[in-house]
Amino acid sequence: MFAAGGAFGVVFGCVGLLFAGVGAGALVWTVRTVSTYKRTLREGVRAEARCLETYVTRHHHSDGYTHSRRHLVVGFRTADGYDVRAKVSSRRPFVAGDIIPVRYLPQHPDRAVTDEAPTGVGAVSCLFGGVMVALTCLGLFFAAMGFGAALFLGASTDDDGSAPLPAPRISVRP
Repeated sequence: MFAAGGAFGVVFGCVGLLFAGVGAGALVWTVRTVSTYKRTLREGVRAEARCLETYVTRHHHSDGYTHSRRHLVVGFRTADGYDVRAKVSSRRPFVAGDIIPVRYLPQHPDRAVTDEAPTGVGAVSCLFGGVMVALTCLGLFFAAMGFGAALFLGASTDDDGSAPLPAPRISVRP
């Protein structure tokens, strides 16, 4: 049974596993997102989309830095003849009615991307991936330390280190 030190070790180990799980999940999500984006640019079908709507989102950081991103709602017709609407991001300013080159995968035309050179996708994703690998390793380290502490500190306080003797077997032979 776990004593007070052992319970602390179990909680510490579980928090470490939580950190490792979050890091591994974020890493998998990043790799999938970036690979889908690059695959769409590399293998996607090219289409001419019409800009239906534009809007800008702003993210304010605590240090006063403001990040703005342009979003577009575009409509285009696939090679199969289906009309599709998609939300895409762009570095260039567009207004409603502009023609925008997009690429899409035939199985997911609603995940279209603008047909422009990616900016820093590799550098940003590598940096984020490195941080997530570090978070995963740190979480696994804390989990190992916590469960190790639970194993070694979890012994009872009245335990003198000796193993209990097995119960004697009494056999009666006629």
